[in-house]
Amino acid sequence: MSIHDEITADFSEILREFGKIILYQGQSLPALISEPMLAGELVLGGEVDDIRFTAKVLRSSLSELPRSGQIVHWDQKDYRIKAVMNRPPHAIVTLELGPVDP
Repeated sequence: MSIHDEITADFSEILREFGKIILYQGQSLPALISEPMLAGELVLGGEVDDIRFTAKVLRSSLSELPRSGQIVHWDQKDYRIKAVMNRPPHAIVTLELGPVDP
């Protein structure tokens, strides 16, 4: 068994115990959700709150790799994918999520 297989098995167990369900392109995916970070973003006219957090999912649960700009639904709200952290052949894909409209 490779290290990537071991990580997949261990992360699958973590998702079973602590995972939350997110909706991505109509598909329910178990994800490990981080604590939200609140930061100020400077925009024309002042500063607005910018909430960001990550959702870690198993690569094997994705039919295709997500892209920045796509929408993820979690906890009765929509969030936009701001960045995708992807390191093949690593088993975990991390999605940085933020508000749909800044």
